[in-house]
Amino acid sequence: MPRFNIVAIIIIVSAVVLAVDSVWNDSPIVDEIPHIGAGYSYAVKGDYRLNPEHPPLAKDLAGLALLPLNLNQAAFQTQFWTQDINGQWNFGRNLIFNSGNDAVKLVRAAKMPMLLFFVLAAILVFYWASKLYGGKAGILALFLFSFSPTVIAHSRFVTTDTPALFGILFASYFFVGFLKNKTKANFLLAAAAFGTAQLTKFSAFLLVPFFVILAMAWALTEKEKILNLAKHIFLAAAVFMAGFGLIVWPVYALHTRNYPPEKQKYDTTNHLLSYGNRSFAAPVVWASDKPFLRPLAQYGLGLLMVAQRSIGGNDTYFLGEVRNVAWKKYFPIVYFMKEPLPFWGFVIIAVTAIIAKVKNRKLKIESAGYWIKNHFDEFAMILWLAIYWYSSLRANLNIGVRHLLPIYGFVYILVAGQIIKIVQSRKLKVESKKFLYTFYFTLFTLLGWYLVENIRVYPYYLTYFNQVALLRPSWASEGQVGHIPGGHWYVVDSNIDWGQDLKRLGDWVNKNNISKINFDYFGWADPYYYLKDKYVWMSAGKYKSAEDFLKEYPDGGHIAVSATFFMGTINKPDQNYIWLLGRKPAAIIGNSIFVWKINPSL
Repeated sequence: MPRFNIVAIIIIVSAVVLAVDSVWNDSPIVDEIPHIGAGYSYAVKGDYRLNPEHPPLAKDLAGLALLPLNLNQAAFQTQFWTQDINGQWNFGRNLIFNSGNDAVKLVRAAKMPMLLFFVLAAILVFYWASKLYGGKAGILALFLFSFSPTVIAHSRFVTTDTPALFGILFASYFFVGFLKNKTKANFLLAAAAFGTAQLTKFSAFLLVPFFVILAMAWALTEKEKILNLAKHIFLAAAVFMAGFGLIVWPVYALHTRNYPPEKQKYDTTNHLLSYGNRSFAAPVVWASDKPFLRPLAQYGLGLLMVAQRSIGGNDTYFLGEVRNVAWKKYFPIVYFMKEPLPFWGFVIIAVTAIIAKVKNRKLKIESAGYWIKNHFDEFAMILWLAIYWYSSLRANLNIGVRHLLPIYGFVYILVAGQIIKIVQSRKLKVESKKFLYTFYFTLFTLLGWYLVENIRVYPYYLTYFNQVALLRPSWASEGQVGHIPGGHWYVVDSNIDWGQDLKRLGDWVNKNNISKINFDYFGWADPYYYLKDKYVWMSAGKYKSAEDFLKEYPDGGHIAVSATFFMGTINKPDQNYIWLLGRKPAAIIGNSIFVWKINPSL
């Protein structure tokens, strides 16, 4: 086992090095602007008026990391803090870019603590897989997890996605352990882990129905099923209550200690004005200025805001169409395209092995309880995948594969376990040597390919798509895709373009001595900070053709467009960039910003 631990450490350290080096020249992504500002305000003011729609844990770490920098706090004198209702966007932007602070240094400092969630999640993946299937499975699961381009991409961001991945793994591991061994220590661990998960992302609230079903399933595997059923539902409820009482309430109390009660109630009332179900909204508003209850009211506010946004939707480009109503096929297709093809090779092998086992056995209905009891960890993981996929497909919010991150850890553990089981079962058969050699060759080929995919996209991990994205979509002409092939033809937003390449564009403009560039940027970072006076804001439809552009710039010039705006306007009459599709870009910055040079002679 020690040798596996050493390999695990090497894998995790390698992934952390790749994560840090790849993000070093990123500008802050869209969601980091409010998260960094809010986190700093929590650390300095102990006031939760900013960004209530997300729990505080990730933002706290970012804010604490900024304290040694002795930042200029002029942002607290602006209306974004003193007057606005949740002026998180402008406050964050002002703090980072417009208060005399070193934005590059500030953003780097805020990002680094986020890797803690990645490291802890990686350790859990390795340990849990090793415990279930042995050290080799632990290493395989860890390898797939640590070198996933999507996992690395989001491990560096001040957002709630990777923290949620960790929180779900953390809480699930200890709750499963508590059900199997109901000691006081395990109860406290399960409660603390559940409470911690609630501080990562509000989607972790799905742990409530998940844990209730788990508790019922475990109860039904024991004698005196009816009595045990009531007992286990009570135990699950006790974990929830203890988790909120020991973790969530104290943390939110700490964050609202300097939040004036009248301001909290005013903000809460306005946030929930349009919330449809008043039976949920009214109690939260009522409790928002009550001394003992207002920490939990702040938690409830965030939960309701997230539910409201999930129902409301978001304008999204997907498969040649733009709309704010979700597609049922969005997550399955995006998940398929954002994971390396060798991963799907592992999935096919694992699923094939399971099907073969089922066909070779005469399964009896009464054996279901026996299987659950003896494979309870696997049952828990599969159940979570079912609940989370169901919830994701029903939600009216399609803005990125990142929303599926809470399933990633379990998927890698389950796949790795099945792969290793194949090896173990075949080793017992002398006649399987030829099969084993072939299998090992296939396995290491897929692992090598998987690592190559990681290196291929470095350092632009957020923009990763597998080779399927190189195929020409039916809604685009061959010439159009030929100039700029890639995943943006299928989907954009946080799958590829989240505002991360503004600094790189500024470096490119300075390196090429460009005096002025027309720019349409999807992001909240301040272009002036990186480009100074070398850019001009542009919107889709401002220029209808090269001739139109040259009327204003007779000597020619440059146009830069973020992939999200480039594709998101493609179906809008007179407000698009279709005229640029037939032109080869002069540069593609970080796979997310397209730059064209418009010459008078062309």
